[in-house]
Amino acid sequence: MSKNLISLFFVLGQAIGYSQVLVRTVTEVDINTIAYPNTAGNTTSSQPHKGTVKLADGSFVSGKITFFKKKDVLNRVKVNTGEEKKEIESGQIASIVLDPLIYEKKYPNNYKNPEKNFQPGYIVLPSGEKLTGKIAQLRDFSDYDFFIYTVLFLPDGSDVASSFKGGRLIEFGQEVEGQMKIWDGYADGYLVRLVDGRYRLCRNPYSSSKNEFFTSLKNQVTDSLSKQAAQSALTKSLKSGTNLNESIENAANAGSVVSEVFGKVDINRKEYLIFDASTKTITTVNKDSFREYVKKISLACAVPVDLQSWEKIDAVIRFQNTNCQ
Repeated sequence: MSKNLISLFFVLGQAIGYSQVLVRTVTEVDINTIAYPNTAGNTTSSQPHKGTVKLADGSFVSGKITFFKKKDVLNRVKVNTGEEKKEIESGQIASIVLDPLIYEKKYPNNYKNPEKNFQPGYIVLPSGEKLTGKIAQLRDFSDYDFFIYTVLFLPDGSDVASSFKGGRLIEFGQEVEGQMKIWDGYADGYLVRLVDGRYRLCRNPYSSSKNEFFTSLKNQVTDSLSKQAAQSALTKSLKSGTNLNESIENAANAGSVVSEVFGKVDINRKEYLIFDASTKTITTVNKDSFREYVKKISLACAVPVDLQSWEKIDAVIRFQNTNCQ
């Protein structure tokens, strides 16, 4: 192959967006799950983690924190500030916040599956804030066509993408070949909307009984103070000149602390989830309950519902959206 032809392919790849993208992944560190690999007598200690210790007197000490447990009870920490190493007894500690682990790597952005490459789209934060940019689905062998665990978002005006696991976003949209698909936050992942409207239809990804909820439901009934906290985190970060990605991540994390679960969704076989955006309720429908569901909505519709087969549930929900408002 000639050098000219190789150069042409490279230019075409750049033009259609196949250049690599720097991806930033932020992983929260849970104090309760850190390891204590070092042992000296009846005392164990952790590896150092960056963070901040708030003292009982209201002051703060930041740096690399090493935790010490005696007979499995935390009795002190040592903070290396870079200038000194400060020993702090547990009785002096009001709280400890560890810095998240941040990883950056190049994302190939040249997959055969276009959904795995960055495409035009948007995300909606728990605060309700909608941000536009480009979306890539971080798919692997454990994902379904209709359910994924992680999405990458490259904001407009940024050259670094951020990673958001399920539960961090209310929804995201990705446009592939002129078609926009919307994905709702659900439990620990995202579900594609098979039908949109007041009544949204999604496939259920789980096969055992669990308490699950739509992240969008969580946003709708969360008290206003929690919404304001997430919005404030984004606004404050942007105004202070903080990196755009960090601002978005801060806002997503601020909104994710709300943990209400709305009712029990019994999941025991292949089924669908129908989310009523007006009443904020979820109905589960499987093959056995489908006929009963159709009879029920027929009573609330201006036009009788034709009983479709179980395989045509999407047609029933579209009919419901059109005739049963």
